[in-house]
Amino acid sequence: MSTDLVELIHVRLREEIDRCGMSLAAASRAANETSSQRLKDVVSGRQKCPADLIAKLMGIGVDAMYVLTGDRSLSVSSKLAPDEEVLLDEYRSLDTASKKRALTSLLIGEGTATEGVKQGIHTSKQTVSGSNHRVAGRDFITKE
Repeated sequence: MSTDLVELIHVRLREEIDRCGMSLAAASRAANETSSQRLKDVVSGRQKCPADLIAKLMGIGVDAMYVLTGDRSLSVSSKLAPDEEVLLDEYRSLDTASKKRALTSLLIGEGTATEGVKQGIHTSKQTVSGSNHRVAGRDFITKE
């Protein structure tokens, strides 16, 4: 294993926690850590990543193979169809505002409001709220 792979473990661990949609605090709680400080120290690169922490984080969906080697394990990549992988990769490459627009469009259907107006049906546009790559699940703020 090259030195570069080892030096980037903390970066890949952070990517995986983000991919799982969890904050560091939530991931720490899920791993039964008494404090989130150890995980914060690991993902910042201040502390080496202990194997027991990676093992515990596998419970939230962290791909240990990816964290350690940079290669996805078959179990993680095979869960998605090829078109879903493309969609997810493209979504992840968007900035926060674009992610919110894309998610809103998928949830309420792009063109739904326009089609409703054409048919005489009143619809309102909904805006998804959220920050730091976190988006409200089923609750939306409606701006009239």
